[in-house]
Amino acid sequence: METSRNVPYQIGEARNEPLSIRCHVAIVRESEGDFSAIVLNLPGVGSCGDTEDEAIANVREAAVAAVESFMHDNAVIPWVETYDIPAGAKMKWIEVNA
Repeated sequence: METSRNVPYQIGEARNEPLSIRCHVAIVRESEGDFSAIVLNLPGVGSCGDTEDEAIANVREAAVAAVESFMHDNAVIPWVETYDIPAGAKMKWIEVNA
């Protein structure tokens, strides 16, 4: 991850374009048949869905909300570079804009 992305957002700062972020997502099929998706490089961000596509769409929305919340609070986004990958997970990189 680029360290420049960890610079706190200044409230009132003019932004001409959204912050574009790459998130590493793990998708796991649960025993009930639905899917869980977690953002591995942004702790605490996850979601689920009836289908893999729905889980990805929901986790994308959760990632945007988390990043926007950190920016609103003028807080540093807690990106991590080292994380555990759940057993049997399908991996996917997604792009989110906040």
